[in-house]
Amino acid sequence: MEPVLFHVDNHSRLSEAELRKRARAEVSRSSLIQMAAAGSKAAAMALHAGFWPFVREFELAIDQQKLPRKPLVAKFGHEASRRSFIRMAQAVREMKEEEGSHAAHWQEDARNLKITLGNDQLVPGIRALIESAYTKDLPRFFAVLAGTELIAEELSRCLIASSSFLALFSRKRWVWGEVHLLAHCNGPSHLDIDLDLARAYSPTDDIGAIRRSIETTIALFGRAAADVNQALNPALW
Repeated sequence: MEPVLFHVDNHSRLSEAELRKRARAEVSRSSLIQMAAAGSKAAAMALHAGFWPFVREFELAIDQQKLPRKPLVAKFGHEASRRSFIRMAQAVREMKEEEGSHAAHWQEDARNLKITLGNDQLVPGIRALIESAYTKDLPRFFAVLAGTELIAEELSRCLIASSSFLALFSRKRWVWGEVHLLAHCNGPSHLDIDLDLARAYSPTDDIGAIRRSIETTIALFGRAAADVNQALNPALW
């Protein structure tokens, strides 16, 4: 079978297990997330309203990003670049067909909490996340995507496991979380592709810089959750 990615050692070189551990710790120490997991409707509503501006803008930032092939051709050659791009595009297309729009799932989950998302308050941590997603620095961009995916997966594991949280929704499901836990047995996952392209677009394959960017993104989610909790969680007022 032809290789899909540019590198075969992304998870080991970038210490994916350690990065995932950091994301899990960020989720575990978030008061907002732990209150939601314990069944606080106020916290669940604040989570959905507070993070909605980022969830919405994140999809737009991905759609608007330009991915030049010239740097990849220079680094890996024309044929390897063409092959990997085609296979990655196919994998992403299949994931979109399977998962649908993550932003649309977030909106529907919010409706199941009996809230309507709209002109929600934009707290500083969320603004910083949005700004990071619009970077034109491609290694940094894919590191942001990787950090976001790690947080999304660990957040989903935490909240999907909570019957108290799921009971808050009228359909007793959190579909946004479900799609982030789908297995990708027939091809690379979002995280696989993000890690690979962060390295592929790095002129020097600077593992340390890529890891630091991912860690920065993970930490920024913790800051954003704290800002949302303080500003939008009426249980604290």
